[in-house]
Amino acid sequence: MNSSLIIICIFLFFCFILALNWLQFLSATNYMEIKNSHNFVYDLLFETHVDDLNYIYRGEFNPEITNYILSLAEKNIVQSKIKGKTKKRVFHIMVESIQNINRHQDFSDESLAQTAFFAIQKNGSTFFITTGNIINKEDIPPLEKKLEKLNSLSEGELTKFYLEILNDGQISSKGGAGLGLIEIVRKSGNKLFYDFKELSDDKSFIYMHSYVETNPEAPEKTSQSTIYTFDYIKSLHRQIIDENILILYCNLFEQDSLVRLISILKSQKYSDVGFKKRIISSMVELLQNIILHGKLKIQDKNYSPGIFYISKKKNVFYLNTVNYVLKDDIDEINEKLTYLNSLNQKDLEDFYNRQLFDFSDDDQNAGLGFIEMRLKSKNILNYFFVNVDEKYSLFNLKLTFVDN
Repeated sequence: MNSSLIIICIFLFFCFILALNWLQFLSATNYMEIKNSHNFVYDLLFETHVDDLNYIYRGEFNPEITNYILSLAEKNIVQSKIKGKTKKRVFHIMVESIQNINRHQDFSDESLAQTAFFAIQKNGSTFFITTGNIINKEDIPPLEKKLEKLNSLSEGELTKFYLEILNDGQISSKGGAGLGLIEIVRKSGNKLFYDFKELSDDKSFIYMHSYVETNPEAPEKTSQSTIYTFDYIKSLHRQIIDENILILYCNLFEQDSLVRLISILKSQKYSDVGFKKRIISSMVELLQNIILHGKLKIQDKNYSPGIFYISKKKNVFYLNTVNYVLKDDIDEINEKLTYLNSLNQKDLEDFYNRQLFDFSDDDQNAGLGFIEMRLKSKNILNYFFVNVDEKYSLFNLKLTFVDN
């Protein structure tokens, strides 16, 4: 081999190394952009442990939606390994917190009303309940005075104060006489954290945050993870508003949670019944994908950890799931979804009909589910993978629906 050929080979080799490093840099940059764009989602998933919970609803609160929200939250409380009386305390605080939103949320500006939210989190043996809603600025001084007084009273003094108000019988124009706030402080056994954020000349947003330690004698203490602090949940709410997220559920997924989440989605406002059916049926497929095909199973049960959230921008709905998959399965998933995204609507329907009657593939249900999502959304399936460890990656799948 002459010297010029050797030089060319060396040059090409270094070009290859440079190109490979450049691709790795682009890949890493893209990963960081992806992760930073939904940083709070990954914070929740990575820091939420097996028995923990992060469940957030934002938007309109009416009796129907409230019942569905309470139903899903109650299910998680019931499944917790805590005493019956303590479960009742947690549920009671949750009910009073939501009722407080119903009494005081302001509907005069629809864009502001949609920012009301409810969040219940569980970390170890501690439940955190946070609410937020619009109030008139003129209502802040008397409310703040009442909250300061409640936080200064002992357990016995709270009970006495509660009975005094109850016997007084004075009901405000909003319904109730502050009894709900007293009950929250009494039942939690802790101070009620609160904060006000100015929105306009006459409107502010109030945050209220309480917590219940269900097993104070437990040897393990609640972790100091930032996702359970009052400051974090306020910051998370602002991110959720920016992303216009309506529902976020981070927990173990199984059939019962699927049914309850669907009930909440059904109660949302849509322009057309057919569009509503497409969204709900696609949501079923998305959640079934986590339940049936999520590769990280908990304690040999048919429960899979993951995140489901819905966001909306103008007339476009986005359904998102994040769940664990085996790294060994990524190539197969990528190949399948790339092919589906390459098909037009007619070819997609033909492919679906062929697959429907092809029983040779044991993993056929997963394939059919992806095809149905693609058909019903009438858009390509957006997805990406995020590395977790040597065995698992996170699979983020997003469906887009345009409400014409």
